[in-house]
Amino acid sequence: INYLMIWFLRKMFLPHPEPMNMILIHKKNIINNLEVLQSLQPKAEILPVLKSNAYGHWLKQVVKIIKKLDVPYLVVDSFPEYMIVKKYTKQNILLLWETLPDNYRYFNFKKTAFCVYNSKTLEELWKIWREVRIHVFLNTGMNREWIDEDNLDSFLNTLKQYQNIEIEWVMSHLHSADNAYSNYIDQQIDLFKKMYYKIVEAWYSPKWRHIWNSAWLMKINDDFFNAYRPGLAMYGYNPLSVNDEKFNQWKRLKPALSVLSTVISKHNLKYWDWVSYGHTYRSMDTEIVANIPFGYAEWLPRSVANKIVFRMWKKYFKQVWTVCMNLSSFLIDKSVSLYDEVEIISENQSSKNTIKNLVDQNGMIIYEFLVWLDKGIRREVI
Repeated sequence: INYLMIWFLRKMFLPHPEPMNMILIHKKNIINNLEVLQSLQPKAEILPVLKSNAYGHWLKQVVKIIKKLDVPYLVVDSFPEYMIVKKYTKQNILLLWETLPDNYRYFNFKKTAFCVYNSKTLEELWKIWREVRIHVFLNTGMNREWIDEDNLDSFLNTLKQYQNIEIEWVMSHLHSADNAYSNYIDQQIDLFKKMYYKIVEAWYSPKWRHIWNSAWLMKINDDFFNAYRPGLAMYGYNPLSVNDEKFNQWKRLKPALSVLSTVISKHNLKYWDWVSYGHTYRSMDTEIVANIPFGYAEWLPRSVANKIVFRMWKKYFKQVWTVCMNLSSFLIDKSVSLYDEVEIISENQSSKNTIKNLVDQNGMIIYEFLVWLDKGIRREVI
């Protein structure tokens, strides 16, 4: 009763300010995207990728959306992300990258598996003196921090010393999956299989094999691979280039994010008036300009200035002049009032103000736009 009273008093008397900027996470779209992905590979297990703050969508909210999903693991990038996810779900968690050895004592080893890239990590996991499940990360052509073919025998010999460590999965990553088809992918797959069977010959029996990401999910019809790690597609974005023959098969995906702001000022312009830094636009007539508290500090890059539109109700308004640190300007008509809501980014793919349109105007990639969204902007699931 005391806790309920405290909660009630906080709700009644503590300030709960409404934000001027808001990111909406569309729950039904994430669920739709997962259903689309599962329909493409119904025999394989799905491992939802939540790394990098769930691709900018906000880790806590996305975990709550999918916490009842029956999956072997949720995939996170780092120890701090693991600490967030474990608070909101009882699902198993896969740590994709390394962590400092001192952090291992904070993990629940019954609910966690670790990607392993080298023998030193094996040694640190052995020191835990607990049963540990690992995913062996094979280098099939990326040449970053994974186990090379030349080092695999040595790695396996080291592993035999540590009876508490179990190879549960074998995995790798495709380096050119979002490009049109090339023989390099076949070479990666062939090398993966060669290294996998070497692990089997060493008397290990990993049950699961995963190399698919979103981009290559529908391109590989090979029952050898029985799990996959979707990232970008789970959030509703086509991972393929427009010239890819499979591009149109992703039309069922629905972007899961929209971005809103608020009109905070209006100004009447006369003919030949300048506005903002650099005077990059000059009024050719009597016009009205509005401003929102959303600039490059919040996420909107200066390079898109004068190239994009915002939406209010069912009307589009052109963004004009320099994108400032915390402000952006756009031309309006007399129907717009102070504190009206402005849609910067729409989740509707047919709109003119999607992330895809923003990317096309900027030359960046969707991944960058998503993960750069300011973490201080409130996210709400709808």
